[in-house]
Amino acid sequence: MSNHLAVAMVTAALTRTLVEALADPSLGGVENTAVTTLRPQSLAATDAQARGINVYLYRVTPNGAWTVADLPTRGSDGRSLEARPRQALDLHYLLTFSGDESTLEPQRLLGLTVSTLASRPVLSPELIRQFTEEAVPPNDWQQYSDLADQPDSVRFTLQPMDLEDSTKLWSSLFHSNYRLSIAYQATAVLIEGREVPKPPPTPVTTRTIEVGTIDVPPRKA
Repeated sequence: MSNHLAVAMVTAALTRTLVEALADPSLGGVENTAVTTLRPQSLAATDAQARGINVYLYRVTPNGAWTVADLPTRGSDGRSLEARPRQALDLHYLLTFSGDESTLEPQRLLGLTVSTLASRPVLSPELIRQFTEEAVPPNDWQQYSDLADQPDSVRFTLQPMDLEDSTKLWSSLFHSNYRLSIAYQATAVLIEGREVPKPPPTPVTTRTIEVGTIDVPPRKA
């Protein structure tokens, strides 16, 4: 399982993956780009000529499959801890693309993102450990993340977003003009509590039978 840094670590790993993709000097790439993690409202305050991808975690939902499979963490008395509490989450990201519309830079960045996450849809333990080892301030908090140790790897999946879904989402982001965007879901992040359950009582290993006599006082007449 993962500790409380798991959600932020998934966002950081997704961002790092896109940064590496933008750094690839392939033909037709977009120059002078950056990957940000701003609220969409803040994009309007950035340089109008800015080019890049913005990663925004806009929704978190419980993961049904892992939640159903979870075992009770408390004993019948409601107090004794039998297993560490955990919560399985799905993370929903809005990826927004900015650039020169006349040269279709947002669309080129979208294509790069989709192709990158199609070829690298899974945050493998090896990849997470690599990102963790290479983290430098102000991202040195990543060294305390144990996302790489959770039993199931996080997977990114492109989500359908029709006109109604897109309109609802962008209308909730006040003072934000629409930009070309797509949605991805990260499944599943398994966060475990820090409480340590008490070890169960030592089981009985041997059984013995002892035979003895009991002195019974005589009855009074």
